[in-house]
Amino acid sequence: MSEGGVFLPWGVVTAAFWTAGTPEPPAAVPSAPAGLPDVPARIAGIAALAAEGSLDEAALHAEQLDAAYGAATGGTPTTALADIREVRGYLASLAGETRAAVGWYLHALRLRAALQGPAHPDTGAAVRRTYSLWRTVADPVLGQALGAELLATAVAVEGRGSTAARRIRAVLADPAPDWSHDTPTELTASWEDAFTLWDRGDDP
Repeated sequence: MSEGGVFLPWGVVTAAFWTAGTPEPPAAVPSAPAGLPDVPARIAGIAALAAEGSLDEAALHAEQLDAAYGAATGGTPTTALADIREVRGYLASLAGETRAAVGWYLHALRLRAALQGPAHPDTGAAVRRTYSLWRTVADPVLGQALGAELLATAVAVEGRGSTAARRIRAVLADPAPDWSHDTPTELTASWEDAFTLWDRGDDP
């Protein structure tokens, strides 16, 4: 075997290794990820931007927070991550991006169900928020499509006989549902003091 073909745990030994003496030092180990972002404080700042009408800037900050938190946690799912994703959905709803908004809310709902369990109050509240957002959809075709996805999620999380599942099925079965129904229910989570779209009211 040639000198250049010798393999050792630290890599390939080349001919230069035998004549140059000390091998090249290994590449520097990447630095550890930065500390966890202060999620409540960052969300409060995002809320302030949204309140000023700077939705694009708020959405950019939310995206940056999502990326920074993911880098700091290695992508580990947490309830804080669910909050961040729901904030992104809320901002999308304010910007009129209905499909993206409901998609983020569904994602956050599934995270909470997986992390906290279907019976946890936070999970139930997330179901109601997602239902409430879905009921604001103005496009009938989009409403049916998103409703089908919401129904599948509600059944998976709370069961076929749950209140949410029954109400979603009733809306989907209605030949002429009101697809611009501003359900007066909560659309916010642990960050509700920062974001409020409608006054809280009845459950879905």
